[in-house]
Amino acid sequence: MRIALSNGRAFIAGKLAKRNILVENGKITEISRGKIGAEKEIECKNRVILPGAIDCHVHFRSPGLEYKEDMVSGSLAAIHGGVTTVMDMPNTLPPTITIKALEEKRSIAARDCAVNFDAYMGATENNIDEIRRAKGLKGVKLYYGSSTGNMLFNEKEKIAKLFEECKRKNIVVVAHAEDENEIAANMEKYRSRNDPAVHALIRSDIAEEKAINELVKIQKEIGNRLHIAHLSSKKGLEAVKKAKKARLPVSCEVSPNHLFLNDADYKRLGNPIKCNPSIKTAQDQKALWQGLVKGDIDIVATDHAPHALGEKMQGYKDCPSGIAGLETMLPLLLDAAARRKIKLARAIDACCSAPARLFGWNSKGFIGEGFDADLVIVDVNRAHRVENDRLFTKALYSPFNGMKLKGFIEKTIVGGEVYG
Repeated sequence: MRIALSNGRAFIAGKLAKRNILVENGKITEISRGKIGAEKEIECKNRVILPGAIDCHVHFRSPGLEYKEDMVSGSLAAIHGGVTTVMDMPNTLPPTITIKALEEKRSIAARDCAVNFDAYMGATENNIDEIRRAKGLKGVKLYYGSSTGNMLFNEKEKIAKLFEECKRKNIVVVAHAEDENEIAANMEKYRSRNDPAVHALIRSDIAEEKAINELVKIQKEIGNRLHIAHLSSKKGLEAVKKAKKARLPVSCEVSPNHLFLNDADYKRLGNPIKCNPSIKTAQDQKALWQGLVKGDIDIVATDHAPHALGEKMQGYKDCPSGIAGLETMLPLLLDAAARRKIKLARAIDACCSAPARLFGWNSKGFIGEGFDADLVIVDVNRAHRVENDRLFTKALYSPFNGMKLKGFIEKTIVGGEVYG
């Protein structure tokens, strides 16, 4: 079916321009100032048309942990949030550390996932041969610091071998960068505390800084592509900037959790905002915003990490780390752009175009003839509130519940399929 998006302002080549767009067979086949004939027309007057967001950091929990999230609920959450492509992390049951597990996850996604899907393999001390033989792999996840799933891998000699193999295959190594010794020392130091705010002291800025410096030290000798996940501190950002200044192939991402929350929010929101790495100080938050606006931080990714609501309501030591975020990332950024906190072009690059470039999604992340018809239609003037009871994620919780945001996602188009 030929679908025409008429009279909208489309984000093309870094700016908004009034254009009509023709979608055919899952592709954008024509962009024109003139009227386009089609079997179906979507009127986009007073609307903005954006490329669909690419979230390179999600946890859809399938297989094995479907009570927290599954491919259906996760992809519906993505669609609701204007995310048309996701890259899924390996800490499932079983973990995605073998070709067999990778193919099983891909098969589940092909059956149940309504958005474009790709999966990382997790790195372990013993699976480099599996990574070597895996086909179509865009990224490998390295848990240099422990987190949900117990996939810690911090033996430096073997990490160097992993980096060498990933360089040979042009695979991006995505690193959870926290120093395990620093975390262990802080856990001992603060072992008597059981309040949410202690998380920022245990998983400290120094832990992040140390880990990034160690990983860059290994990477510098090899020259592989290294991407630092969920940057959370000023010290961590400075370590990344130092590597970039040395012209090393290092990139990084920040999550909305670390952009829109700080440690003062532990008192208001409690354990539900516990995540790894931790939410830190207002000074760290300010530095992350500056890094994003200036382009020192390349990508915004959700680290969508849902848990059952009952799990998140437990005491600090029993509460699992992770926050759902697929439905709020793009609306939060659109609202920030409306408030002139960030330019729309920088926000769209960070959550659409930059991840496409980094991970080789060559037909996504931009609006242009020949690109995939992964699009979002937004009423930028319409305000709405985040409401927990309207979320599609099984987490049933957002720390931004009740927040009024300007910029409403009316329709999401995935490969030419229209939702909304």
